[in-house]
Parts: sequence; C-alpha cells; structure tokens
Amino acid sequence: MIDFIAAYHVTTIDNADAKENALLPLTQRASQVALERVFDKQTVAASLQQLRAQRGLTMVNAARGLRLSVDVWKKFESGAIELASLSESQLARLATFFQVTMEQFGSVLNNSQPTLTMNRRQTSSAARSEQQSPKKQSFAEAIDKSTMTKEEKRYWLEKG
Repeated sequence: MIDFIAAYHVTTIDNADAKENALLPLTQRASQVALERVFDKQTVAASLQQLRAQRGLTMVNAARGLRLSVDVWKKFESGAIELASLSESQLARLATFFQVTMEQFGSVLNNSQPTLTMNRRQTSSAARSEQQSPKKQSFAEAIDKSTMTKEEKRYWLEKG
C-alpha cells in the first residue's frame, strides 16, 4: 500500500511546473509498477528457484515441462546460463511456461546469481584464491553438453 500511496503522490502534476511535466512518462511508469505491486496477486520471485517453487514445481517437473534436462535447468537456477545467449523465442518459451513476461523472466534469471563454492579440504589461502562462481555459459553450450535427446536439443536450438 505504501508503494501505491507514494506513486499517487509522485504522479500528481502541477501544470505550472514544466519540470514535473517532463517527468510524466517516468512517473506514469512508477505508478504502473506501484499498482502492479499492490494489486497483482502473483508477484514475481527473486530467483528462478523461487519462481519454480511459487508454481509448485520440483526441479525435475520444471525440466520435463520445459523439455530440458535437469542438468540444464540446474544451470539456469544456479545462474550459469547467460541471459544474452537466449534468443527471443527461447526466452518467450521459458516465460510462457512460468506465466510471466519475458522481461520478468529475464530479470529473475539475472537475479539467479551463481553461488560461490569452496573445497573444504583446501587450505584457507588456496580456497580464497580459487573461490569463484561457476563458469557462465551460453544456453546453446549448456544444451550441447547436456544429456538431452536430439529431438529436445533441436526443439530448443531451432530458429523461430
């Protein structure tokens, strides 16, 4: 409700003030975002794991529903897949499956950052020097290295 009230006050326009009129598109967008947050019952999750959980899906069910292998879906959830490597049609398929917009899915994918890993058997100095996030890769690379069938690979890699 606070977002709604803030957006309401931000969108109040005094015609005498030209600077406020110049901000009209920005305030309209802020107002729209505030209204969506207040009145939209399904808020978009912060990560793909949360989005999947909101839809009541297990990792295996999500992968099957998307015609992906579990290893590729794990890469999505861990943030190892680069958003820029997805075509518009691939992004649309993913967003449609989760019933969100392409922009929302892209934002959630970007928020799904790789987690830092550490080998506990290393010395602390070696661990600090090697502590890195999982390597990012393109969607096509992930599919190519996956255990998916040729038909599933073709489904995701075909144009259009």
